[in-house]
Parts: sequence; C-alpha cells; structure tokens
Amino acid sequence: MGEQMSEIWTQMLDLGGWTMVVLALLSVLAVATALYATVQLFTLRVFSNNKGAARHLTTFIMGLRGASDTEIQEQIDLEARGLLRQAQSGFRILELIITAAPLLGLLGTVLGMIDAFQAMQMAGEAVKPADLAGGIWEALITTAAGMVVALIALGIHTVLEAIVDQFKYRLEKVATNAASALSGSAA
Repeated sequence: MGEQMSEIWTQMLDLGGWTMVVLALLSVLAVATALYATVQLFTLRVFSNNKGAARHLTTFIMGLRGASDTEIQEQIDLEARGLLRQAQSGFRILELIITAAPLLGLLGTVLGMIDAFQAMQMAGEAVKPADLAGGIWEALITTAAGMVVALIALGIHTVLEAIVDQFKYRLEKVATNAASALSGSAA
C-alpha cells in the first residue's frame, strides 16, 4: 500500500509538478471538510426537520420569560447566530479551495510553460514540435486539475449552503413564533 501511494505521488509530480500535489491535497481537504460539515449538520439535527435545533431554540426562548422584548430579541439573535455559525462549519475552507485551486492550476501551467520554453531555447534549432507539445500538454494538466478541484468544492459548498439556508429559515420561523408567544403571555 505504501509503495502504491508513493508511486501515485511520483506520477503526480511527473505530470504537473508540486502544484499537482497541492491540488491533490486540496481535494482531500474539500472532501474532509464536506464530511465534517455534514456531521455538524447531523449534530444540529438539520436533516430531521430541524427538530433538535428548533426545540433547543424554543426552550432557550422560553427561558427568557420576564425579560424585556429588546432583551428577548437580542438573546434570540445571539443564540440563532451561534446555531448558524455551527451549521456553516467548514464553509470558509471550501470558499478558499474554490478560489485557490484554479489559481494553483494556472500557476502550474505557467511554470510548466516556462520549463517547456526553456527546453526549447536550449535545444536551439534542434527543437522538435513533439517535445514542445508534450511539455505544453503536461503544463495544461494542472489547469484542468485545478478547475476540477474547484468545481467539486463549489458543488459541495452550494449543496451545504442550500441546506443551511433552509435551516436558517426554519430557525427564524421558530424564533418568531416563540418570541410572539412569549410576548403575548407577558401582556
């Protein structure tokens, strides 16, 4: 197993240099972040109609009996923001990957092109078009890899963001209903 992994890393280095290795690590980080974010969402019971977080928020709000309306609203906002922050775990990392992966791919391409043109200059008049084409082909692999990593991270981010948006809507609904009930009972 260790030899196979070593061979894979060597092939990546041969294909696109160190940028391919970084892109591979970014893809692993994207998947790990997606798994972590999904666990966070399950912890909040987002997939079970938000009953866990909604119940938590309702209980929290009902614990504010006797507080002023302003105090109730501030506490609700604070608690809801905390739940949303927990639900958005990993979003910044995914956003970084979405931005950095294509740039790393382009950097790998530029570095590969520099190498190809240096080799062409050193060969002088003995330049073979096939050698140049091979170098360009290898350089472009990093651009494609960067785009693939970014697109996968973007897809993951979009799905998670849609789930969190629904969660936010449900939290707002629960908070509004509970705050109204609390204000009505205080009158």
